[in-house]
Amino acid sequence: MGKKLTAFLIIFFVILAAGGVIGVDIYMSYQDVQENIDQFTVGAPTFDISSDNTTITVTATVGTPKLGYIPKSIRLDIQLKKGGTEYGDIQQITIKLGESAPVEFVFVLTTDDVNNIGSGGTITITIEISAIPVYFGIPLTFLTQDLPPQDILIP
Repeated sequence: MGKKLTAFLIIFFVILAAGGVIGVDIYMSYQDVQENIDQFTVGAPTFDISSDNTTITVTATVGTPKLGYIPKSIRLDIQLKKGGTEYGDIQQITIKLGESAPVEFVFVLTTDDVNNIGSGGTITITIEISAIPVYFGIPLTFLTQDLPPQDILIP
């Protein structure tokens, strides 16, 4: 066998083995998500309302389980809704799996909300989160998991 053919075969088998390891890890990650969906947690949010009541900064700690064997991240697509209507743009944040991280986002209140809060009322916002694993910087959208929506009450 020539040196070129030997080098080609070695490279071919290394690529094949790496593909197999990644494939197994993707499968294990998918199984881990199914078994550990309750380990995706969103802590009690804190709110910082601007002095003129026009914007709110929401901070919450998001916890994620470790999935599979290869270290990876997860992109969280966070959509706020009020009364079923989208409230602002989708917020995206990427965090390392197996860790907890604070997530902070700002949204602008409507005039009605400003008046409601100013008069001592409250508003209810629903948070919908989609979790997308990220391998080597590539989002694996076919593994997207939608977490159960959570309602938060803004004083």
